[in-house]
Amino acid sequence: MRIKVIKPTKAVHQQKKKVCAYVRVSTDSLQQEDSLENQTTYFKGFITANPEWEFVGIYSDQGISGYKENRPGFQKMIEDARAGNIDLIVVKSISRFARNTETVLKFTRELKSIGVGIFFEIQNINTLSGAGELMLTILAAFAQAESEGASANAKMTYKRKFESGIPAHGLESTFGYKANAQGDIVVDEEKAAVVRQMFDLAEQGIWPSKIKQYLNKNGVPGCAGGDWDDTAVFRVLHNVSYKGDLILQKTYRDSRRKQRKNEGQVDQWYIAENHQPIVPPKQWDKVQEILRKRSEHLQKPAPPKPDKPRSSRNTYPLSNLIYCPICGEKLIHKWGKGKNEYWACKTNLKVGKDACKGIWLPAEVANDWGEITEPIVAVQYEDEYGMRRFTAYPKDEYDAFKRED
Repeated sequence: MRIKVIKPTKAVHQQKKKVCAYVRVSTDSLQQEDSLENQTTYFKGFITANPEWEFVGIYSDQGISGYKENRPGFQKMIEDARAGNIDLIVVKSISRFARNTETVLKFTRELKSIGVGIFFEIQNINTLSGAGELMLTILAAFAQAESEGASANAKMTYKRKFESGIPAHGLESTFGYKANAQGDIVVDEEKAAVVRQMFDLAEQGIWPSKIKQYLNKNGVPGCAGGDWDDTAVFRVLHNVSYKGDLILQKTYRDSRRKQRKNEGQVDQWYIAENHQPIVPPKQWDKVQEILRKRSEHLQKPAPPKPDKPRSSRNTYPLSNLIYCPICGEKLIHKWGKGKNEYWACKTNLKVGKDACKGIWLPAEVANDWGEITEPIVAVQYEDEYGMRRFTAYPKDEYDAFKRED
């Protein structure tokens, strides 16, 4: 048997690896922006300098913690790798890729199973190599421990600041305050006027939902520049900052580094007379009492409705005593939705609004008028703020006025 070797006549085409880089910075500071730009420039040059690699792009995330998996740039890179558009990912370090061991191993193993490697430059680890995963597991655990240690140190720093009465963040983001050219917190008089008006309205017993309507009707911009909503008004009225005090550590981060509202899980610090108030402390306290009483009233269970809904003097003492200012008919007791009671025009209820547009008088308003023994006419009007108000006139005087008119 004779064997002859046939020499190759053509060079084997070596397909280049499709290589990308992933860069991440966790804050939006200018220094970090430079770092992001520098990393991008560096890795583009690093990849294109290798003749066996094809540069397929840079994936980046800015201002997002490495503890979060739902980083837009990171997720787009993983999707492209799954689609076969990437063979190798270059990252500066393990901590840039992810901050916890679980996430690092989860994605490196998934990518390795589809033939995609990750090269961590500082640690000099390629996940496709034999010893890569062992080294990666050890170093990822160290990276997580280091990060958690830094987080604990940061928490201790904040705690010491709080105990000394030094806020971690200033009041410049609070509606009605701003930082001047020297960095001092001062009252923003234009917005402070809105805050004072809100407290004045609340002190008159106007509920936050009505304050919201008034502000939006008059084109007053909200905290974020758009319309006001009930929640925003409630937050302003309950914020102790407006009486010059400050509460520190209203939020905290749990073991999974998610921000939570502090409802007693960790210490808080209350600093009295910390800064210039926008509303007098006595007015702020009075508004809190008004809101508290109104809230308690709304939380009370609805009183049982009588078996016979027909009004009678025994069931409703004001029956046959309150009259409509439009048609002159009596107002009858009516239950609204839930716990709300009203006195409503009989004509409007029985015949319809075409016969009389009527009046709906809240029962609590009528009760606040005190004992009524003679017939009255309930009149609705708008005050200077466009808010609905009610007043009462003796029926004989009102009828005489209408006849003269």
